[in-house]
Amino acid sequence: MHSLAYTQELELEVDKLMEENAKLRRQQKKFLAAPAQLPKKNNLYRTLTAPF
Repeated sequence: MHSLAYTQELELEVDKLMEENAKLRRQQKKFLAAPAQLPKKNNLYRTLTAPF
């Protein structure tokens, strides 16, 4: 039964990839939440009266 072994191998690979995907999604969520915790920087604006 070559195809059964192949199918089981593919199912194991799918499980592994789904677990890795879930881990990466958790990491991404954590990284996206991190910038919200940083203090907002003051933006510098060039005024119209600035000499060039």
